[in-house]
Amino acid sequence: MTDRFNNLAHRLKEGERKAGEDIFDYFAPQIFRFFRVMTGSRDTAEDLMLEVFLKTIDKIGTFNEDLGSFSGWIWQIAKNNVKDYYRKKKTVALSDLVLQNKEKSDFLKGKNDPKTALKMAEILDLIKDLSEEEQEIFSLHYLSDLSYRDISKTTGKSESSLRVLVHRVNKKIRKLFNNNE
Repeated sequence: MTDRFNNLAHRLKEGERKAGEDIFDYFAPQIFRFFRVMTGSRDTAEDLMLEVFLKTIDKIGTFNEDLGSFSGWIWQIAKNNVKDYYRKKKTVALSDLVLQNKEKSDFLKGKNDPKTALKMAEILDLIKDLSEEEQEIFSLHYLSDLSYRDISKTTGKSESSLRVLVHRVNKKIRKLFNNNE
C-alpha cells in the first residue's frame, strides 16, 4: 500500500525543494499541534517541529517505502522526538501541562467562550487518568486531527483496534467527567 506522500519523499530524496515544502505545508500544522499539547509550550513545539523536518531532510535517504508509508515514517520521527525531549527534561504529565495557561486552552478550543473553555479544561484535566498510550492516541486523534489510518501507520496498531481504544477513551472521559459534575 502506498501513501500519497511516498512520491513526494522520492522527489525529496532527489533533492527537489518543492517536495520538501509540500511535505512541510501538510505535516507542520498537525505535528505542531501534537507537540504543543505534549509539551505545553508554543516555543518548544515549534523547536521540536523544526527538528522533525530537519531530521526528515537529513534521514530521507533511509526512508524505504517497502517498509511502510512516508506518513507513518515522519510521525514516528515526531513521536521519537517528543520521547527524546522528555527523556532529557524528565517527564511531566500531559494533564498538568494542559491546564498551566489560558493560552493553551484558547489554542485547543479555538475560541474564547468561557463556558467552552471551562469544559475543555475539565476534560483535559481528566486526561491525567489515562494511560500514556491513551493520552498519545487522544492527542493524535483529537488534537492533531489524524485519521485512524494515519494513526495506524504511526503506531503500528490496526485501525479497528484504534477505534476500540478511542471508544474506550471516550467512555472513560465521559465517566470521569460525569463523576466530577
